[in-house]
Amino acid sequence: MQIPRTTDEITPEWLTSALRSNGRLSSGRVESITVERTGLGRGFAGSIVRLIVRYAGRGDDIVGAPTTLVAKLPSVDPDIRRYAVRDGMYRRETMFYRELAAKSSIPLPDCYFARLHDESGIFVLLLEDLTKLQEGDEIAGCSVDEAALVIRNLARLHATWWNDERVAGLDWLSGHRNASTKLQDRYLDAWGRATDTLSYIYPPNTFAIGERLGPRLAAFLSVSAEGDQTLNHGDCHLGNLFFRNDEVVMIDWQNVMMTRPALDLAYFIQGSLPAETRRTAEVELLDEYRDTLMGHGVADYSRDRLIEDYRRGLLRSLITSVLSVANLDMEQSDTRELVKTIGTRMVAIADWECGALIPD
Repeated sequence: MQIPRTTDEITPEWLTSALRSNGRLSSGRVESITVERTGLGRGFAGSIVRLIVRYAGRGDDIVGAPTTLVAKLPSVDPDIRRYAVRDGMYRRETMFYRELAAKSSIPLPDCYFARLHDESGIFVLLLEDLTKLQEGDEIAGCSVDEAALVIRNLARLHATWWNDERVAGLDWLSGHRNASTKLQDRYLDAWGRATDTLSYIYPPNTFAIGERLGPRLAAFLSVSAEGDQTLNHGDCHLGNLFFRNDEVVMIDWQNVMMTRPALDLAYFIQGSLPAETRRTAEVELLDEYRDTLMGHGVADYSRDRLIEDYRRGLLRSLITSVLSVANLDMEQSDTRELVKTIGTRMVAIADWECGALIPD
């Protein structure tokens, strides 16, 4: 079945075949599609639209077929698309939905169709429409109660795949040889291009740690491959979260990875809470995470090990931040506000003396 390269290629005939292939549509057919742009999942690497679907057929033929859904395809920007294909972003997200999502023990958008072309790297996802839910707001942040909900969600995800060698051996998760060295090169390049901006948005102590990390990043990352390992979302911020009553739904799995447990935890807590709120609630939230892990079968994970993993996760959050700042359009006022807000919160890296974790 052909994979559409643009939303124009998502025709009623193609959508009918896609939904039938996964049993989402019986003998009815898609009669028409209305395409709407959406802010859902504002990541730069994909093209995302909302589809309003009208069906032809009797009631039994179309029962259960989605009347609205979200289609995610490669970025229309050729440079971004090449980067995402080379990095494996499209492959990781498609394969996550195909192989791991149903077993991950957390709420996820229903996936109606997931297909990847191995040679070109292009993909298409048809996902549940979450636009009626409450979307997280990175700038506004969240309450401590909402943070605890997210953290329990992360703990269930991590407990499900805790030290799972089968998942760790999946080729689409394992990455490339010399990935740490390549990432170090990209970090140094991004730091050089964005030094002025980074010096403005980071607290001075955080900036100094980030600058010192650059030439030692590969050595630092090698340690992340040791110790307990589990599946991390890899980009757990409020813009990728939707709240529904007493649960949270996570989207955008392009950066999913096997690594130390507290990467998601550190990235989320630091980026989602103002510094003073974080300092007040942090210990309680860390305990909530560990208690939930143990409640879901994880044993022999001491609080000291959690703290070490959390500090490493905080330091590692510099990678995403630096690469993002170097590639964002800083002429946009909302982008500048977001970057400044998150950068200020990264004082946690200095609070926890994460610079001491950088190898000599």
